[in-house]
Amino acid sequence: MRLKGMFLLVAVIAGTAGAQDRKTERLSKMEQRREFVTRFAAEPKSSVPFSRSYDFEPLGRHTVLLYESMSRAYLVEIEDFCPDLPTAMAIGVDNKTSTLNAKFDALRIGGRSCKILEIRPVDVKAMKAAQKAEREAAKAGT
Repeated sequence: MRLKGMFLLVAVIAGTAGAQDRKTERLSKMEQRREFVTRFAAEPKSSVPFSRSYDFEPLGRHTVLLYESMSRAYLVEIEDFCPDLPTAMAIGVDNKTSTLNAKFDALRIGGRSCKILEIRPVDVKAMKAAQKAEREAAKAGT
């Protein structure tokens, strides 16, 4: 019976370590993606026109690529208070006007209101062109 308990404990520890490795790997990929997207982001703006949220991509614990449309996106930094961002399945935007304001508006993530600290418009056309070029280069190198 003691041996069975020990095997169970080892299995639980191994499972926990595997989950932590996957979480670390996922955050690392998000960080790499954030660095890529940042290359196409303009200087921070205090506010930007924003009518509705089309899609989003978490880029770490405090950064999200927020799409207003297929061709308009913003790199948004939020406060540290929202740890659910990397695994969020949905987010909401708390803004009262047709603009998105840094320091006044927030994103709703996992039941929390997460204040927006910084907003940077992203050149989506250039970003997509660079992604396409990288895919073609990878395909040619194979």
